[in-house]
Amino acid sequence: MDVDNSLLLVSDPEPGVALVTLNRPDHLNALTWPLIDELLRVLATLDARRDLRVVVVTGAGRAFCAGSDVAGARERSSVDIPARFEAQQRTSGLAVAVRELRHPVIAAVNGPAVGAGLGLALAADIRIAGESAAFRDGAIRMGLSACESGISWHLPRLIGTSSALELMLTNRLMPAAEAERRGLVSAVYPDDELLARAVDMGTRIASFAPFGLAATKEVFWANQSGDFQHAVDRENRTQILAVNTADSREAMSAFLEHRKPEFHGR
Repeated sequence: MDVDNSLLLVSDPEPGVALVTLNRPDHLNALTWPLIDELLRVLATLDARRDLRVVVVTGAGRAFCAGSDVAGARERSSVDIPARFEAQQRTSGLAVAVRELRHPVIAAVNGPAVGAGLGLALAADIRIAGESAAFRDGAIRMGLSACESGISWHLPRLIGTSSALELMLTNRLMPAAEAERRGLVSAVYPDDELLARAVDMGTRIASFAPFGLAATKEVFWANQSGDFQHAVDRENRTQILAVNTADSREAMSAFLEHRKPEFHGR
């Protein structure tokens, strides 16, 4: 799948791996309505692809995503409350779409991830960063709540409540090295290696059975908000489903026969 509509670049760099690149480099990939709508459309298309295993999201140029386009947000501030609420849901829908995507998502964070861009990165299942990456909430500076795009749910789970609130209330920029130390990202690489590292990771993940990958993502996130017994019950139910798939039997046979498995998504 190769898409180039100037706002968004979509390609398949390796079998089973899709690369989605926000493409407004002159504006630090700030989100506009056309970009938001196109990204939502592409994510829905990727979700339906049975040949796909992993999605990598990154930004063109020197930023991952600088959040909502400030000029456009200022214009929207004059509209009525119901319309603004609908607009807010539309923006935060990006984080929801990433979280609900059946395929694991890797955010390759190159440069700043701010506001809704931070929310987009946090919604990914795995985050790796280039040395130039940095993370900021940003909303408090605009007189807004720092709780947006799922940030108030994800951030304390990743770095703890005190660190999360400190970042949200001070408008401080967290550099890549600190983000790795605090667990916000799993690794930091030189900027010129970041994308290749993300695709390599995606290729490794894509080598496994699709049901197992999708089930791992679904159960993992569902269990972050449930109690322990419900979590174990959900794990048990999903594992029974997985062990009865043809791909699971093929994986076990291939392991015993010391060969590479051939998965067919069933």
